[in-house]
Amino acid sequence: MKTKSQFKYYIQLCLALLLWAGLYHVAKPAAEASDPYLVAFLRYLISASLLLIILRVKNGYWFPTLNSKQWLLIFCIGALGICAYNIMFFSAEALISGNVVAILYSFTPCLTTIISSFVFKTKLNWLSKIGIVVAMFGSIGVVNYATPSCGQFFCSDILHVVGKGEIYGILATLIFACYSVLSRYTSQQNVSALVMNAYAAVFGCLLLGGISIARSDFSIIPQLHFSFWLALIYISVLATVVAYLWYTSAIINLGVFKTVVFQNSIPFQTVLIGYVFFNEKIGLGELICGAVVIGGVYLTNFALSYRSSKG
Repeated sequence: MKTKSQFKYYIQLCLALLLWAGLYHVAKPAAEASDPYLVAFLRYLISASLLLIILRVKNGYWFPTLNSKQWLLIFCIGALGICAYNIMFFSAEALISGNVVAILYSFTPCLTTIISSFVFKTKLNWLSKIGIVVAMFGSIGVVNYATPSCGQFFCSDILHVVGKGEIYGILATLIFACYSVLSRYTSQQNVSALVMNAYAAVFGCLLLGGISIARSDFSIIPQLHFSFWLALIYISVLATVVAYLWYTSAIINLGVFKTVVFQNSIPFQTVLIGYVFFNEKIGLGELICGAVVIGGVYLTNFALSYRSSKG
C-alpha cells in the first residue's frame, strides 16, 4: 500500500526533473539576452505572484500563521535556494556550455547525500552508496558523449580550464544540495510544500529585486525579443511553480535520499529533449549511459526501500 501511495510522488518527481532538463535548452538564450540578476528577478516576480494566488485559492489565506523559526527557515530557503542559486545558475549558463553545467550538476545527489547524512544522522547502506555513484558516473558519461568535442565516456578537456563560469556552476551545485536538505528539514517543522515554496519565492524575489536595482539595466526590458518572454514563461511557470511544488512534495513524501538520486537523470533527459525537439543527434553511448543512470537510480531506491521494510 505504501508503494502504491508513493507512486504519484515518483511520477511528479520525474515530470519536475523533465521540466528542469528543459532549462538547459531554454535558460541559456534568456541569460545571454539579459543579465543573471534581471532574469532571476523576473522569473520569481512571476512565479511568486502565481504561488501566492494558488495559496489563496487553495488554502483561503494570503499569510499563514507561522512561528519565528518557521519564517526564518523559509527566508533561508528563499535567500539560498532562490536568490543565490539562480544568480549562480544563470551566471554559469551565460559563460559556459549547458553540458558543462550539467556535469557539475550531476554531483548534486552525492553532495546532498553527504550533507543530509550529517543533518538527519542517517547512515546509508553500501548498496545505496553504490547506486548513487553508478548514477553519477552514468550522468557524466551522458554529457561527455553528447559533447561534440568529446564523444567518449571520459573527456578531460571538457573541464580543462576552471574559470568564472565553472566556479559559478560549482557554487550552484553546492547551494542546490543545501536547499534540498533545508527544504526537508523545514517540512519537518510543520510547514507545507505550498507555503514553503510560495514565501521562499517571495523572499527570494525581494532579494533579487534589490540586487537587480543595483546591478541591472532595466531600460533593456522593452527591447527584449518575444523569444525571451516565451522562454521566461517556461522558466517561471513550468520550471519554477510546477516543478518546485512537485520536487518539494517528493522530498517530503519520499525522503531526501530517494529523491535526489533522480537528479542524475537530468543530463540524459536533456539529451533526449534535444533529440526530440531541437533535432540534435543521440548516439549509442548516450543511450548506454542513460541506462546506467536508470540502473543506479533503481538500485539506490531499492536499497533504501529494502532497508525501510527491514525496520
